[in-house]
Amino acid sequence: MYESIIALLAVSLLLLLINAKILKLPATIGLLILGMLLSLAELGLENYVPAVYNKIPHLIGQLDFNYFLMDMVLPFLLFAGAIHIDFSELKKQKWSVFMFAFFSTLISTLLVGYLSFTIFNLLGIDLPLLYCMLFGALISPTDPIAVLSIFKNYKVRRSLTMKIEGESLFNDGLGIVVFITISGMIGTSGASVTPSEIVLLFLREAVGGIAFGLVVGWAAIFVLKRIAINKYAIYTTLLIATLSYSIANHMEVSGALAMVAAGILIGNWMHTKATTEIKRETTNFWELIDELFNTMLFVLMGFSIIQIDFDVVSISAGIAVIIIVIFSRFISVSIPYSLIGINKHKTKFKHGLEEVAVLTWSGLRGGLAFALALSLINVEGGQFIIYVTYIVAVFSIIVQGLSIGKLVTALKLS
Repeated sequence: MYESIIALLAVSLLLLLINAKILKLPATIGLLILGMLLSLAELGLENYVPAVYNKIPHLIGQLDFNYFLMDMVLPFLLFAGAIHIDFSELKKQKWSVFMFAFFSTLISTLLVGYLSFTIFNLLGIDLPLLYCMLFGALISPTDPIAVLSIFKNYKVRRSLTMKIEGESLFNDGLGIVVFITISGMIGTSGASVTPSEIVLLFLREAVGGIAFGLVVGWAAIFVLKRIAINKYAIYTTLLIATLSYSIANHMEVSGALAMVAAGILIGNWMHTKATTEIKRETTNFWELIDELFNTMLFVLMGFSIIQIDFDVVSISAGIAVIIIVIFSRFISVSIPYSLIGINKHKTKFKHGLEEVAVLTWSGLRGGLAFALALSLINVEGGQFIIYVTYIVAVFSIIVQGLSIGKLVTALKLS
């Protein structure tokens, strides 16, 4: 495992430099493309130059993507994203963020589940409805890792950026909770699970995770107020992103939501109360951690293409699901957008539709969805779910990621 991580780090840094000097694409997109190309080149070596192939490191065979993301780097990436959130702007957009993170995720899960079930049946794919709902749960949350990484490259209106960033940070945790809830229903064949038990499980994971994150966030601030040395402030935040995540998962509450809640709370204190030196050093540290782990994550996701055994049915299903996911995203954003009264300031209908279009197209799916899909590899229909998830995620990052800036510019929302 150690040698694999070192090899992944070395390759990732090399590809990062190649992208910066040659492709000059947003890092997330460039690294995914380069990872895919390198993986295909490795496949060519296996078929035509096996002697060379046998002597190079094979990261996919030695490093579990699901374990790497969910157990190793996710707490760091979520905490790094949350600690940079502008809390004052988040307060202004709190109802928008809540509605999009909570209701949009649930609406999209149901829509994707039912529509994909219908399409899969038409294609002759026998996947039970509950498994389609499980797929809806993992593909509906917008990936904060992909969203935050790509949005750094574009100048988008601050209020709109906060809606997208805030939603992406919270809805991945909620998506994981929904995923766990549906998995529990499948594990008991749905026979002994009552609605009250489902609600209690959801509340324990979601509310429990946020509450735990706030508690550790306040505890960290208590310590940070009494620290005058920069490196010890960094150590304190690092402790929160490691120990607290493990404790939260052990308590069976959402570690992901705990990291987001703690990160936002600590970040607000950093930006408003901390000394200039501590704020600068801590911010620089977490920016480096964010970029480093993002680099490794998307290179590894690119490498994962050799795990996908594409055929006509899975490609057809993947294309159909892309349309379903985008349509479901549009509906799931439009409903909360109308309910929270965004037009209370007499915003023109056209402007509201433009924001919905950007919110829809910026709903990127990435490593988180793929990691959750990989956890289903040994269950019924799991391999097929992995195929279509990868197709959707790659389309989302490359096509939507490359065009979101042009859409924002065309709609004059920058």
